[in-house]
Amino acid sequence: MKTKSSPPIALLGGRKTLPIIETYFELNHLKQLFRQGWLRVGIAPERCESVAEHSLFVALLSLFIVDSHFPEADAGRAMRIALLHDLGEAYVGDLTPHDGVGREDKHAMERRAMEQLVGKLPRGAEYLALWDEYEQGSSFEGRLVRQVDRLEMGLQACVYEYQGAGDLSEFFASVEKALEAPELRAVLAELEALRPD
Repeated sequence: MKTKSSPPIALLGGRKTLPIIETYFELNHLKQLFRQGWLRVGIAPERCESVAEHSLFVALLSLFIVDSHFPEADAGRAMRIALLHDLGEAYVGDLTPHDGVGREDKHAMERRAMEQLVGKLPRGAEYLALWDEYEQGSSFEGRLVRQVDRLEMGLQACVYEYQGAGDLSEFFASVEKALEAPELRAVLAELEALRPD
């Protein structure tokens, strides 16, 4: 797994500290962890987004999309789910379908990582429940954020294409399969029309 540097939690050298500080050092690895799918298709590390950057943009898109298209949804809940959805990757890494890890195994590894990461926090059980909503699609907001997660990948693919990355159609195909909401499919159609020739 390609990263900018080793996991920052190692900097604490095993010393005990406040749970919030320990969690910060653990999660800081998301700033160091490249989105592996982009590296696989040749995006240079100096231009490749991190998992933390991706998660921030999923949260922002979730807020904007809920506010503009889904008034029945809870925007705060969607943003919280979006901020939590990839935290397990701090320990598991950014596994892609090309890594050969099955969906169930990936889920189990990420859930254990989430339990380790948020379990020591005062509202850890609540954070884990929100993560489960995303993973299981058990709420409207969880299902919506899953779609926004894919849409964000398409938006980033368009940016990379404009920056000279070449044809990233495989990412657009993946996004197209994941989107169910007509409102999000309309955004994808507009995005497809914006792609460079």
